[in-house]
Amino acid sequence: MDIPLLVIGTLLVASLTAFFSGILPYPIGWIILGIAFIARLLYLHGR
Repeated sequence: MDIPLLVIGTLLVASLTAFFSGILPYPIGWIILGIAFIARLLYLHGR
């Protein structure tokens, strides 16, 4: 298991969960985390 991918995925899920449960008024950083998650997947696929 890739540790950075796991961390990025956990942060992405946590931020979206907080947004949908009403804790955060808007999804802070989900675009950046989503891009980082996809970029990491593409990096690992290319290796």
